Amino acid sequence: MTELLLLLIIQALLASVPILLASLGEILMERSGVVNIGLEGIMLLGAFVAPLAVDYLRYRVGMWLPDLVWPIIAMSAAIAIGASVGLIHGYISTYLAGDQIISGVAINLFAAGAVAYGIQAYWGVAGYKQVPDWAKADPMWVTVFTFIVAGIMWYVLFKSRVGIIIRACGEDPDSAYNMGIDVYKVRLLSTIIGSALASLAGAYLSTAYLSVVTKEISAGRGFIALANVVFSNWNPLLAIVGAFIFGFFDALSYWLQTVGVARYEITRMIPYIATLLIVAGVIGRAKPPRAVGKVFRRE
Repeated sequence: MTELLLLLIIQALLASVPILLASLGEILMERSGVVNIGLEGIMLLGAFVAPLAVDYLRYRVGMWLPDLVWPIIAMSAAIAIGASVGLIHGYISTYLAGDQIISGVAINLFAAGAVAYGIQAYWGVAGYKQVPDWAKADPMWVTVFTFIVAGIMWYVLFKSRVGIIIRACGEDPDSAYNMGIDVYKVRLLSTIIGSALASLAGAYLSTAYLSVVTKEISAGRGFIALANVVFSNWNPLLAIVGAFIFGFFDALSYWLQTVGVARYEITRMIPYIATLLIVAGVIGRAKPPRAVGKVFRRE
């Protein structure tokens, strides 16, 4: 019984990683004043680009590298695509004063179509591609890295001058601007970094946790991450708790399948229903940054 519980906890930690990474990215963005509901699409792009990049370099370019290096390149490629999408979304949201919700929806729609087409066009398979062993990352190392990032982000946001600047842009951008802070630049950089973390979450899914690329690999995790941001009250350390809740019920759903308690379609609903019910209980008490999602214009 003890071994089963320990195994369940380990699986819960591994399953919590993509939720936590995406949540951390969104917390950083929203603390600066930018909403990005395109997390689902960014995770999907990261999950697709990570194995695509290393496959192209190894088989199309003919590059030879030690197997230990390929997962790093895969993760780096995911970070690059996430940062690029973040740059576009951040520029639209800040310098162009565009609608942040519409931009996020566009990211999700683009990613859904691009990944479904890309898997078919590049690998010639219909929506499913196994990731080779040499491209796989160690999920435990990524898990440790994720928790370190959570700690660093908490320290930066609440214990450093940089964090004061970021939070000022999300709370009162006019006052921040009058104090000499470039609100546009802070929001843009926060969106780039936050989107890169969300894309890294997708790369973890395909190259470490599930070891496969599918056109629906994110499976709603981006939206769960958005809910987790509210649950955590925009606090990176509390986001760990929300992500672990999802991870626990996610691992539990797979365990219930193995013992034949219920059909796959039923058990896979459990983590989403449980997480949303728990998050719904704290939504009324959550206090978002006052200027989040609001366009800032220089006077």
